[in-house]
Amino acid sequence: MYTNAQVYFFENEKKITVKEELIRFYTDSSTNRSFSRFQEIEANLLPFKSNSLSLSYKNEMLWLKIPLNALHDIDGIKHIMIRNPHINYLQAWYLSGDSLIRSFAATGDHYPFSSRTLNYADFVFPVPMFNRTDVSVLFLIDKRNEQLNIPVHFLTEKGFSSYNRRKNLLAGLMTGMGLFLFLFSFFLFYTMREKLYVYYSLYILMVFFYIFSDYGYSFMYLFPNHPFPADFTRPLAISFASPLYMLFALNLLSVKRNLPVHYKWAIRFLLLYLASLAASLFLMPETGIVRIVLVWLMQIYQNITAVFMLVIAIAAVRKKVPYAGYIIGTSLVLLISFFLFMQFVSGFITDTFLIRNMMNIGFTAEISILAFVLTLRFKKYKEQSEQLLRTTNVQQEQIFKNISDYQQIEMQRYSSLLHDSVGAQLSAIRFNLESIQTNASPEHFQQQMEQSIKDISSLADEVREFSHSISPVLLQKKGLVEAITETIEKVNRSGRLYVQFESIGALQSTSFRYELLMYNIFQELLQNIIKHAEASEAILQLIIEKELIYLFVEDNGRGFNPIFIKEGLGFSQIKQLVTFVKGNLQIDAEVNKGCKVSIEFPVLPDEANHPHSYS
Repeated sequence: MYTNAQVYFFENEKKITVKEELIRFYTDSSTNRSFSRFQEIEANLLPFKSNSLSLSYKNEMLWLKIPLNALHDIDGIKHIMIRNPHINYLQAWYLSGDSLIRSFAATGDHYPFSSRTLNYADFVFPVPMFNRTDVSVLFLIDKRNEQLNIPVHFLTEKGFSSYNRRKNLLAGLMTGMGLFLFLFSFFLFYTMREKLYVYYSLYILMVFFYIFSDYGYSFMYLFPNHPFPADFTRPLAISFASPLYMLFALNLLSVKRNLPVHYKWAIRFLLLYLASLAASLFLMPETGIVRIVLVWLMQIYQNITAVFMLVIAIAAVRKKVPYAGYIIGTSLVLLISFFLFMQFVSGFITDTFLIRNMMNIGFTAEISILAFVLTLRFKKYKEQSEQLLRTTNVQQEQIFKNISDYQQIEMQRYSSLLHDSVGAQLSAIRFNLESIQTNASPEHFQQQMEQSIKDISSLADEVREFSHSISPVLLQKKGLVEAITETIEKVNRSGRLYVQFESIGALQSTSFRYELLMYNIFQELLQNIIKHAEASEAILQLIIEKELIYLFVEDNGRGFNPIFIKEGLGFSQIKQLVTFVKGNLQIDAEVNKGCKVSIEFPVLPDEANHPHSYS
């Protein structure tokens, strides 16, 4: 029965059966809310018992007359409470027979909060202490074109204290949980810098603001003198919560990457939802059929959001997307909560503590599940980060070892060059100087000394070049770009070869070992062009990004057939260096048409300081 399912009676917090044949009601389309109006329609009051009239979404107000002797036990009753803080207009009178013995000021959430008889979120009215056998309480309840539920509590003093203590404890628990989860999500965002956590944080705020408003506390504490916002905090909070949940789930499951078709439809639905919500903000203050349609439309949208995410999550499970099963669970929790709560407010399910808090419990359970998912995700992120760090360390150690091996080979090569070249020149200088002793003529002495000085000067230049090759002092002092630039300027001054150099990228973010590696590769390529290419012009491009290093060299020399690359061209050393860092070497050459060499290799993550996302 609709009326029986929308008006409930409790003694303290225990649901009771009253003498329904004594209770009367009347639905009134008039806007006259005075006691004189009741006197006009009193004869038209209908019996409450077994009446099947629905009270929700009516453009009418309700008169409800409850004789206190409808209770089986009226002793000890101190207060009568309507446990619904969202009634727009409410007024109460006490009658003795047909005589008015006490009236209370009009109140409701369309009036300032100070209009409440007692300072409680719900509507509480003290019961007269004189003879109650002939006393009735008369309520005028006006919540036109909205859902209406009227839980009437007959409270003892102890029961009233117990009810408030229990309600405040539950509200405090949920508020504390909301604050904890919000700070938890903020910590995760600060750690991982993903917008996923922004959506979750905003979703928590909307959900717990809805719960806070549902208990009547937003009107009571935030804007007690401004009734207009109090009328819209709940619907707006819940309306904004749904798209935030959807955006969170889409990001958690990486739907854009894993299910691109589903993602497109989800975005279209979200745009339609937000457009409807924007229209509702302008039209909701209207009463009548427009408001009813908008309320139902937003409720339908909220259910469709949960269904939409359920379908996407099922598709994600089939593709083995991580955490999709949890989204299925949370979507089902929301759908079941929505369904049971709507059955309750529509009058199909009677009032119980669990049912009347079903939405709040559902939201709290769903947010807790999502927090657990984020905890698992963060744990996996940490594990993968540690594994990546271990892998990176192994790679770096291997790189250091390979580079050390390479440098040892190079030092052996330079040692051989020093022995064969520098040693030979020193022997020649010694021979010239010894010849002066055997031939003392001034002409011979002068000639041999000049030749020895030239040989020593040439030898000093060669030793300096060897020194720079073994330990690039210029690189250490001035950095990669300037070291390459100065080296190229020396080559260009010779007049035999002109090299054009371009550098692009955030060079300051690259470590010295990568600069050393590139400098060694550059030297090999440049020496190859000078010694073998017979080129007159060359181009060198260096691009350094956070995760990638790219080097391109092109010359107009005699070229060669890449199939028959000779080891003496220096490419074996270049291949070694590129292989050390898991890079890629490409050679494009043709006889008499020059040569193009492109090299790219990754920068290790810890070197790039680049955040990675883990799913």
